[in-house]
Amino acid sequence: MPSPPPNSKQLQLQLLSFYRFVPISDPDTVRDELFEQLLLIPGLRGTVYVAKEGINCQFAVPVGAALQMLLQSFGKEGCLPFDSFEKCPANLGDVVDSSVSTFDRLIVRTRDYILRDGITTEDGDVRLDWSDAGVELEAKEWHEQLKQDNIQLLDCRNDYESDQGTFQSAQPLNTTTFSETWSVLDNQLQSESINPDEPVYIFCTGGIRCVKVGSYLKNKLGCKDVRSLRHGIIGYERYITSSNEQSLWEGENFLFDKRRLSKESSDSNTINKEN
Repeated sequence: MPSPPPNSKQLQLQLLSFYRFVPISDPDTVRDELFEQLLLIPGLRGTVYVAKEGINCQFAVPVGAALQMLLQSFGKEGCLPFDSFEKCPANLGDVVDSSVSTFDRLIVRTRDYILRDGITTEDGDVRLDWSDAGVELEAKEWHEQLKQDNIQLLDCRNDYESDQGTFQSAQPLNTTTFSETWSVLDNQLQSESINPDEPVYIFCTGGIRCVKVGSYLKNKLGCKDVRSLRHGIIGYERYITSSNEQSLWEGENFLFDKRRLSKESSDSNTINKEN
């Protein structure tokens, strides 16, 4: 049953996202308990994915008490057996009017993975460790380092995202799905398009894809120095907005809610809880 619409047409919504790769032994129980907790937050919309490898969330929530309730629900004193923000704070995006299309309703869903990657592990292959994915750079440090000449900068998004906009001098992977990433990276290493002895910079929309890409570059391809953008393009936009720096981003940022584009210069075995 859909949640009732917010009472005020002038209600402001905070857009935010966050994830954490952490072992979850019983995703179904976490899903059910989390759904009941989130139902208590008025006006909340968004999507939560729960899997054995962790949790991935995107929300639109009214600014004020509702936002604080949401952050508390996922924090150290929340209903989860872990603190979602222990490694990294929530990625705060735009504040928009409630008339702006974002998410239709609240969905809490179990999945096989919080980020389906299509990686097949054969006997003898190196086991990928999502906690060993390189160094995350804050937006300010990322901005300064990207001013260097001849850096290796990989756009880890799909082609329809990169076509809308990317960082200056970035090399798109030109994938149509995330699962194609690994063969592209393998080929780039073999063709010496990637030098594993030099720093490799990687970015995506919010940061989650860079966890798996960074781990693959380090653990499978032997890249010694992998650097990703904390909070992704969304975090970089936030930094540019609050600073006097000239953006190194060219074009638009493709978003996965109903807004689709932000102006700035497949499931299997799923079980849903919906409101």
